[in-house]
Amino acid sequence: MIRHLFLILFVIAGGIGASQLPNFARAYEQRLGGALGEVQKLVDAFATQAAAEGLTFNELAERHRQSSDSAVRGTADRMLALETRRKSLAAEMTVLSATTDSFGKVVTVATGSDRELLRDTLSTYEITATLDPMFGLGGVGFGWALYGLLGLVFRRRKRATPGGFVRR
Repeated sequence: MIRHLFLILFVIAGGIGASQLPNFARAYEQRLGGALGEVQKLVDAFATQAAAEGLTFNELAERHRQSSDSAVRGTADRMLALETRRKSLAAEMTVLSATTDSFGKVVTVATGSDRELLRDTLSTYEITATLDPMFGLGGVGFGWALYGLLGLVFRRRKRATPGGFVRR
């Protein structure tokens, strides 16, 4: 009886959990767009400053790096780190935007996402009442399979009694 209850719990949890994946991927994509926009603003501000001085972004960073002031040298490192992050986020957004189906977006987020953004999205994500049938069925199958695997691992061993009968 308890085993059947655990099976039902695993199947329901798997179905509800997996059906949240498309919404989570959308929330991640929105957060990625916001992060990319903010980083782009910071890089653009440095690029505007560089253009005002007749320099490129990289030339301004190099000028900062050669300064005798350690704070200015630190700004060069931050400038270059921002540009690297902008490129990384933009590349990820391009891949995610080119993916049109829910399954592809979930796989893209699971395999090629920015870990910091993924962690932040997960920490603020709230489960919704929206259930995706395709992912829900996959989750039901996953819950059932997990139950079966755990059943094999924690299977009760049969013991022989003194009379030769097998007891469970």
